[in-house]
Amino acid sequence: MSMKRLAFFLITLLFFCPTFAQSGWQPEQKELAAPVYFLASPLLEGREVGERGSLVAAEYIASAMEQIGLLPAGDIRLGKADWFQDFEFIPRKTKPEELKRGKITVRNVLGMIKGVDTSKYVVIGAHYDHLGMRGDTIFHGAVDNASGVSGVLALAKRWSSSEKRPPCNLIFAAWTAEEKGHQGSNYFVHHFAPGQKNFLFTINFDMISRSAPEDTACNILSIGVLKEDTLIREMATRNNAALGINLELDLWITGENGGSDYAAFTAYGVPIMTFHAGENIDYHTPEDTRDKMDWPKMIKVIKLANSCLEEFLERWKLQ
Repeated sequence: MSMKRLAFFLITLLFFCPTFAQSGWQPEQKELAAPVYFLASPLLEGREVGERGSLVAAEYIASAMEQIGLLPAGDIRLGKADWFQDFEFIPRKTKPEELKRGKITVRNVLGMIKGVDTSKYVVIGAHYDHLGMRGDTIFHGAVDNASGVSGVLALAKRWSSSEKRPPCNLIFAAWTAEEKGHQGSNYFVHHFAPGQKNFLFTINFDMISRSAPEDTACNILSIGVLKEDTLIREMATRNNAALGINLELDLWITGENGGSDYAAFTAYGVPIMTFHAGENIDYHTPEDTRDKMDWPKMIKVIKLANSCLEEFLERWKLQ
């Protein structure tokens, strides 16, 4: 890791990792909290696509991936892969002065763990952009979707620290411009050099740390899968029971078009699991702040996703 990036990473941990009471969940909570507290901080001004806060967020995520031990999987620059996959687009909804700039350059952040079979890929992703500012008001985007990025980084750390090499490549992705029509994930899928046929499976995290108002027990988890993927639905139910985490699963069928980044993959028939803990009352408001996280539920969601990923990879390896 470069000294500049290491310093940036350590400083953000120092100032944005909160202290929790001693409990059996403490390591997981602290691990999940650091990205949420930084990405949803006022300093990042809501992570509007193409704005300063979004660029700082991308640098932070790349620093975290490098610290974890991932390999950069973005654009090739000077003969080496970078952490960033850059592309240009014109925002659909934008301020008049952005319109004056025309196209803006934005970036996905991509890290990878090489597998035994380097021709096949599983993608674990979440979008890191949010709504930015409206006047002086910041839309912090803690649940939407700093929580999802934190989940991606947690799985990346778990798999990177494993002594076993995964059976195929694992790509850990932080997508940009989801709020502008899933632009980042779409760009990745359409510009991925090995081609869509080499994607085996995708996990998507979008808002995984709070519940809907009607979920008074705070234990409902929405998981979307393709209609034909009965095995994946069974996998979710089986692992939920085996882990003893007692989430009430709302298993639903996704189409080729959808409300999050999984749609870029389902359009090509790639099996997916998209995890969503509920549409809370602060969705797309300035009140989506980092102090309202449901850490125990978020931990359960990530543990279930990891257990399903382990089973999927084991089944694929044995084929």
